[in-house]
Amino acid sequence: MNRRASSSGLFRRAVATTLALGALAHAQTDAPPTPPTYPVTLVGGRVVSVSAPSPEWADVGWMTWELDQRQPSLDGRFHALLFRQFSNNPKHDPIAVHLVKPDGRVLPLKNSDVFDVIWMPDGQYLLGRGGNTLRLWNTSGGLRTRVLDGMDRLDVIPGIACVATQPLVTGSDANSWKVQRLHVPSLRPAGQFTLQRAPQDGQRFCR
Repeated sequence: MNRRASSSGLFRRAVATTLALGALAHAQTDAPPTPPTYPVTLVGGRVVSVSAPSPEWADVGWMTWELDQRQPSLDGRFHALLFRQFSNNPKHDPIAVHLVKPDGRVLPLKNSDVFDVIWMPDGQYLLGRGGNTLRLWNTSGGLRTRVLDGMDRLDVIPGIACVATQPLVTGSDANSWKVQRLHVPSLRPAGQFTLQRAPQDGQRFCR
């Protein structure tokens, strides 16, 4: 009796596995889903539809991209759209940034795996904060980088980018945040200062 039950259970599991593998194989042969599009209104009122990157196949099926951030330059001429590919492991969700130009052209920015982006006040440069690399793009897609460990917040003023670093110490300095100032566009050091408490999301702290 137990032997028959065991054999029956093995048979059911084998059938289930075969069906699951067949479903995956069938799904992989299906056409990928159509990427979503997002409207961007340019100066003058023209509306451009920007497509998310094309879906990619993974073992769990088609991995799609969604709009995570939308950042227009202060003068509204350029728009940066940050797309994230959502998965079961948020720490490894790929990111891609597309730049929408005043004439409606859409330029995918190279090496754009960043957590967030911010425009310089003059609208000529876009900054991106990666895991340990600060990226600076011009409006033609040209890229300059600087390695900075522990980046946690970005802020800008004309000609200067400020990068706040979360403290790794204990004791009286546990709440002090170091802020490095960098010249833009060279990304050369321009001094540093200390904040006595963590900057809040959206708080301006650059000086």
